[in-house]
Amino acid sequence: MAPNELDGMQFDVVVFGTGLEESIIASKAAAGKKSVLHVDRNPYYGGSNACFSLSKMLEWAFCHRNCSQTPSVEVLVGGQLTDAPTFVISDVASDQCDMDTLQRLAPFELSPECTKKLQEMLKNDRDYMIELVPKVVFCRGEVTEMLISCEIGEYVQFKGVAHSYLARNGTIERIPESKEDIFASNSLSLIEKRKLMRLMTMVSDNTLYAHLLDKYGDSQFTQLLQDKFKLSGMLLDAVLYLIARVNRGDTISAREGCERVHKYVKSIGRYGRMAYLCGMYGGGSEISQSFCRLCAVSGGTYILNETVAAIEPASENEFSVVLDHGTVRAKQIVMSPDYASTAAPKDQIVSRAICILDNTCLGADTTALASYVDDSGVVSLLYVTHSTMTVPSG
Repeated sequence: MAPNELDGMQFDVVVFGTGLEESIIASKAAAGKKSVLHVDRNPYYGGSNACFSLSKMLEWAFCHRNCSQTPSVEVLVGGQLTDAPTFVISDVASDQCDMDTLQRLAPFELSPECTKKLQEMLKNDRDYMIELVPKVVFCRGEVTEMLISCEIGEYVQFKGVAHSYLARNGTIERIPESKEDIFASNSLSLIEKRKLMRLMTMVSDNTLYAHLLDKYGDSQFTQLLQDKFKLSGMLLDAVLYLIARVNRGDTISAREGCERVHKYVKSIGRYGRMAYLCGMYGGGSEISQSFCRLCAVSGGTYILNETVAAIEPASENEFSVVLDHGTVRAKQIVMSPDYASTAAPKDQIVSRAICILDNTCLGADTTALASYVDDSGVVSLLYVTHSTMTVPSG
């Protein structure tokens, strides 16, 4: 693109960032016959929802290590923390990627065992589809309904999250998802099965559910589970932290908690005996790119790797946007929070870890959602295998 090729162009909407929210807005604007310019300063789609091969993931991680910007990243291989940005991944056309494709900038301070392991992993580089922000959606939820109505199913595939686990007090237990699973469970006593079935039956029946909210809606959710449904121990933790997704130490009303359980129960049975779906082929990033495709089909213009130098009022109804390749006019501007500030507020910081295991600890052809509970809080874990086409088999 020529240096000033964009000069003088006018758009109804200019969108900065190709994350999920920005991509949805861009596609809707383009479908409404508005002229859209969609810009991202990164050379890839997705923003914080991006998805990478293993080599590109390492390149992204090393670029963000020990930076003042968000996110800040640490990289561990075989339990060892790398001390410095040590290499940049070169672009290669081959389907195989090994250490010979790495342009070294400094000694890679790892043990020979870890270096060998990394070499073996990079041979299957393009079999990895690693999401920066792994996510699941309810089988019967607002996001799923939106994807169906927009016909995004033509671009994105999903797989059911088959199992749920609760890790607490040094043990990990599988939690039954459906009524059939509850009856077949060997981990629950007969009394526990009855208690859990009573809760699920009451929140799934519209009349009983409405009566429950009218009578107990203003009380605390934990108190309702203990007093009304007599839940305790593992069963109480499972409903609070795995089903209702309450953070440890948080207090929510019975109304909010029951609404969360209601949404969970209503999602079971739509696509199978599970409440959640996870995307295949790095589905979170694929959703963002799917909306970008819809926008492009409707006439939207896309520019990646484009820096925004300035945004200034041009008139009462327009903005002047200075980009690398020229200055454009826009009636409306939409931007990701990343473009509005270089630092995230402390109360909005989220810690995430991406772990590549050398064995299929929860099964070789399955997906699972787990909640790890201790005194410091609750950690949500999404376990995926080759069945989601995001990692090599084995």
